[in-house]
Amino acid sequence: MTDRTETDEILDGYLTADFDPLQAFAFDDDTDADDEAPSVLAEGPFNMPNPEAAPQFQRDLVAFDNGETAEERIDALFAQMPTFHKMLFTIMGTCASPLPTADLEEVIAEMKRHHHSVYEPLTLCNLLERAGAIAQTDENGTPLAEVEQEPLRVEVEGVEYWRVAPAPEVFWSLTEAGAAKLDSYRPMEMIAALYETEPQYGAIFITCLELCARDGGASLREIGDVVDDEPVLQNPKRYAMYFIDKLEHAGAVEWTGQWSATEHGRAYLHADNEN
Repeated sequence: MTDRTETDEILDGYLTADFDPLQAFAFDDDTDADDEAPSVLAEGPFNMPNPEAAPQFQRDLVAFDNGETAEERIDALFAQMPTFHKMLFTIMGTCASPLPTADLEEVIAEMKRHHHSVYEPLTLCNLLERAGAIAQTDENGTPLAEVEQEPLRVEVEGVEYWRVAPAPEVFWSLTEAGAAKLDSYRPMEMIAALYETEPQYGAIFITCLELCARDGGASLREIGDVVDDEPVLQNPKRYAMYFIDKLEHAGAVEWTGQWSATEHGRAYLHADNEN
């Protein structure tokens, strides 16, 4: 007969009616509790989840609604929607004078032709309203909450009745906080900052912008064929999209089915040619 090993004796103990798999294979937790990252389910007041234990990126996502001032909420909204800056600024600029909902939806729908997103036009308006950048008003810019509607007096078969007045037409107006944010959007300065930040790529930025300023714009491949082999882009390796991305965020180019220069991009080229 073969000799029994220590492992055999241990297994014998497991193969009994009292075998508890959870207990039998439990591991001792030698981790010091003080070294553990706090759990989002850590007990807080009334045994509720502890919000301070939420991962940082989750806390950032809710910062938009948690801002104490409209300025903070607007900045948080823009920080969370970096690819929507042009649309948000355009909506705010369009609302500089009270604009009916239908007209504003048309403006946003036109922008969305080349900017595919899951957001409906009014969703973007509601986000800006929650942030405090725009507000629902009447045609005179008075907030709807302050608009008083007199009930209607109607007569039916010789009997007079009071009827609730119809809701006023909704207009969208820029708020003071929204106007301050809109005033901070200065594409000409942002474009100039690209050249100041990376002067070694100055000629590349100009070339990309000039290609985008052509009638009909330019495709990324066309731009890449011109600039990708430039010696200055070889170490570190840079491609055309690197510069188009920066120009887009600066307000110099936009996607219209091709990459096209904006009015600010064209103005910058004109000013540069004059200098």
